[in-house]
Amino acid sequence: MRIKKIVLKNLFSFNGKQEILFEEKTLILAENGFGKTSLLNSIKLALGQKKVKIDSILNSSAMDKECFIEIDFDTFTLRRIWDFKENFESLTIYLDDNLLKDYEAEEFLKEKFPVELIDFIFFDGEVEKDLILLKSKKIKRIFEYSFDLDILSNMIVDTKKVANRLSNKLGNEEIIRFSNLQEEEVRLAENILNIEEQKLLLDKEARQLKELLRLNELKIRNRSKAIESVKQKIDKNKLELSKEIELFQEINLYQLPLLLNSKLLNKVNSKTNQSLKVLNKKEFELKFDIFVKSLDSPQEKYEILQSFYQVFQMNSDINLSFSKKELIMVLKKLRDSIDEKEKLFKQLEEIKEKLLKKDNLKKLELEGIELSNKKHQKELELNQLNDKLDEKKSKYKEVQKQLRLEFIAKRDKYSKIKAIEELYKISEVSKEVYSQKLLGSLNQFNTLLSEKIKPFLSIHQHIKKIYINDKFRVILEDEKGSCLEIELLSAGQKQILSFILISSILEFKKFVDFIFIDTPFGRLSNKSRDFIFNNYYLKFSYLTLLVTSSEYDYIEEKKSSFKEYNIERNKLGSTIGVVKND
Repeated sequence: MRIKKIVLKNLFSFNGKQEILFEEKTLILAENGFGKTSLLNSIKLALGQKKVKIDSILNSSAMDKECFIEIDFDTFTLRRIWDFKENFESLTIYLDDNLLKDYEAEEFLKEKFPVELIDFIFFDGEVEKDLILLKSKKIKRIFEYSFDLDILSNMIVDTKKVANRLSNKLGNEEIIRFSNLQEEEVRLAENILNIEEQKLLLDKEARQLKELLRLNELKIRNRSKAIESVKQKIDKNKLELSKEIELFQEINLYQLPLLLNSKLLNKVNSKTNQSLKVLNKKEFELKFDIFVKSLDSPQEKYEILQSFYQVFQMNSDINLSFSKKELIMVLKKLRDSIDEKEKLFKQLEEIKEKLLKKDNLKKLELEGIELSNKKHQKELELNQLNDKLDEKKSKYKEVQKQLRLEFIAKRDKYSKIKAIEELYKISEVSKEVYSQKLLGSLNQFNTLLSEKIKPFLSIHQHIKKIYINDKFRVILEDEKGSCLEIELLSAGQKQILSFILISSILEFKKFVDFIFIDTPFGRLSNKSRDFIFNNYYLKFSYLTLLVTSSEYDYIEEKKSSFKEYNIERNKLGSTIGVVKND
């Protein structure tokens, strides 16, 4: 379905009769305040969207007190007239040989153009650019219509309302009590839902704090690792130095000068070889008493005798435990170890100084403590919410049990309770059917969306997946499956993503082949303009763009073939003229 022609008179800013013929690509140029929004509002009003006060739609400079709009579609024509002189409004649908008037015509339009989708077909880029950030209720209504779930949704709500109304009409105290229990059940269900939403939010905050704490600890560990690595090297150096000092100490004082002076060693050896010999040891020791008595020594005879033997009976060369070459190697190792020690201590000081300049460890530790306290607080709040949730769920089960008992107790006395019971069953069954159908429709829609979103994902590679969940929320995920915040997207990204979502809905419903876009490029950069124009706008069979002069210049640069109209403004109002036909 598409629009072939629009004729309007005295609507909003337009003065007199105006006409537009639409081709596959139509361009309407107007500066802000000249009539683009008036044109869209006129079309929406004709299709039954009542967002403006009727007494404000007549052009203030109109010669007569009548305004109308006629829209010629490829399958039917509608004409809506407002006569302010006679104070009436009429709607006529011309459908082949049939003629529909007023109420029948209104019902026909509701079926053809559901209110939920009119803003999408006649899209205002400035107003609807943040569609994906709106409350889920609006998106819910749109998807329920697109998935043919609107009837089931209404049945769930309406059957429950009728059941409550019947209960109240009985006027019996028992029935009123039953009704109160039902209200309590609904209230508790809402409380449970609210608490679960709070839990989700708190859990998200707790996970974020946990991640920040992990990064903080990682920073501290990384900095500690640099220091720890040098300290380990220092400890190793100390051990090696200790061994080398111990080895050096084995070279006693009498060996060191001998090793360093070969002449001295030879001289000592020559003297030691000139030893005294005791020919008769027994006789010598007896006579040695005379020598001991002449000495003034605290030592015993035996000790003096042994000393004598040691001094005067050396009859071999001095045995050194190290060679000169080995001594030089020991001294060199000792020197290298001492140099390494000084180098490591200097390196340690340099690392500490660098860390203090680059990122204060103390500050990181304080931040870690603060994050840990916040995380602990969130966990406490989560525990409190869990306790509260358990309490509400327990009470909810108790109320449901009381409701069942009320049904059993009053079943024989009040026949109407059976009707009420059936209505509630219908409501519950409708919920089940709704959930099953929603799941299937969401899978189909997300499959379509995943194809249409590919060009967008190709230039935003940090986003790996975009889909609609069962709460009718737009979900963005990274490669790890973590949810990304939509609020962090730029205004241009939001506008592009909103339009992708809208075009996906229109394609899924197979609703129309055309779209009107007011302010199609808004504040988009040239790169974003190219992207949305080539990948999405031009994909529609019939495209109408309502542009400002700056946007018009961009279209002209692309040398795209459009039929062009221009909206001018004078003191009487707006007029529409043809610029060129391509």
